[in-house]
Amino acid sequence: MAKFKLRKSYQVGSPDAETDEYVLNAFIKIDNLDEILDTKNQKSILLGRTGSGKSAIIKYIKNTQENVCVIEPEAMSLRFLSNSTILRYFNSIDVNLNLFYKVLWKHVFIVELLKMYFDENLNSFKQKTFFERIKEKISKDKKNFSRKERAVKYMETWSNDFWQQTELLVKSFEENIQRKFADSVNIDIEAIKLGLSDEKFRNESFVYEAKNKAESIISNSQVIELLDIIDIMKTDLFNNHQKKYYIVIDDLDREWVEDSIRLDLIGAMIDVIKEFRQLLGVKIIISLRENLNEIVFLKHEHKGLQREKLKPLYSNLSWNEKELKNLIDKRLKILSEDQFNVKEAFYEERRGHKKGFDYVLKRTFYRPRDIISFLNHIIENSNNKAYFTNDIISKAEPSYSLDRFQALEDEWNENYGKISYLCNFLKGSHNGFNLKSVSEEKFADIYLEDKYKDFFRGDLKKAVNDWKSDLINFQSFLKKVIFILYRIGIIGVKKGPSFQTAFYYSKEILIEKSDISNNSKFYIHPSLYSYFKVNVIDQLPDDYEQK
Repeated sequence: MAKFKLRKSYQVGSPDAETDEYVLNAFIKIDNLDEILDTKNQKSILLGRTGSGKSAIIKYIKNTQENVCVIEPEAMSLRFLSNSTILRYFNSIDVNLNLFYKVLWKHVFIVELLKMYFDENLNSFKQKTFFERIKEKISKDKKNFSRKERAVKYMETWSNDFWQQTELLVKSFEENIQRKFADSVNIDIEAIKLGLSDEKFRNESFVYEAKNKAESIISNSQVIELLDIIDIMKTDLFNNHQKKYYIVIDDLDREWVEDSIRLDLIGAMIDVIKEFRQLLGVKIIISLRENLNEIVFLKHEHKGLQREKLKPLYSNLSWNEKELKNLIDKRLKILSEDQFNVKEAFYEERRGHKKGFDYVLKRTFYRPRDIISFLNHIIENSNNKAYFTNDIISKAEPSYSLDRFQALEDEWNENYGKISYLCNFLKGSHNGFNLKSVSEEKFADIYLEDKYKDFFRGDLKKAVNDWKSDLINFQSFLKKVIFILYRIGIIGVKKGPSFQTAFYYSKEILIEKSDISNNSKFYIHPSLYSYFKVNVIDQLPDDYEQK
């Protein structure tokens, strides 16, 4: 029996990698790490749900690899884009700004890669020696020398601006677009600064001309020069896999710029990282939350962003039982200075000769954050015990279950809004319920009260509005609700008697909207049993239809 005693103040880590003191010492190398670090491998986008270990991998890369540039979105100071009168006007007349944002990212990535390659500071880049070194590199390519020389001259022309901070670079680029646009449509630049509020700037013929000219100006702004610079980098600088260079970007889900622009910038970035795959030894790695990725694609479906084409870039984060067990084992050993581990912590067996760790794991979404959170709740209830008794685990479950639900609501708020207002119908329900067992009365408040329309977003808001407007009946509305709750992870779906219950996170059986039928049974995820006070006994056939 372990002698180590568990104090209430102990923890096995923090919910987020930024503040988690154990994140590097207890790091577990899952398969995603190898494919992300491999510069020959296309996988560049770490895709996962909240708490799946994306930031931990980014932190590991920053601390273990030689040439790593970290781009922090908040530090880029791009909030001024939200107040740009010319960009607001372009948006209002539906100008495709995707190329504008792509040029910005290309410029940022080129600058950071060249700075790493020559291993110099910002000031020394402005010196002539830098350009001389590039010219020396390209002089060997007689066939393409003149074109490459033009690209170097472009960098020299911009030498004071080319290496400057992103915020200044973007402002300079925006002002250049603004000036060219004003000249092309023969208007005073002051009119643009005043927001183009005059009615003549809104009439159909002017808008048609303005849109075409704006898109033409953006298309021709620095694009050719940047392509030539990338070509120099490809043939003369980054031309072998021996020396590795990484650009890593995390925290894209934070409020670093106004929402609609943020989605445009992320969509453009995803498109741009493909173009840098031609540079050997180079990898641009971005960390992206699954729900944010969905919103980006929904917004950019009409702008050329296609899932199928970009699929090879995604590294989908997933964990198995062994990896999560190793994660907790390492953390318990660090906490106890090697006096305590998973085997000793879950010494007591549960009913059916099952281990407590299996019980805990079943109540997670197989993500590090879930299991770390549950362990912290358990330790808080341990009262100087030497191991986690079944009673301690049971006492910890209600607070953990509440935390999980709140975390799910926060995670999917951008997609669906306040799901807590929708989920009351699940409280006190039986597992294995079906569509017929859910009465319309349980949604009466949502149907009758107008205030609820402001609580929801996206597909959920549309489903509520369609039902309230009698565009769909209650049964159709309920199917949409169930599918959304399945997508979030709250509900698992059993398509029929011969099928297993499928939860979205497991990816073993993917459920389509058409699978939500009268033959389906629905099961609440075990992590939420306590929160919803679920009767875990399957609902009997006679109980399916409520009286």
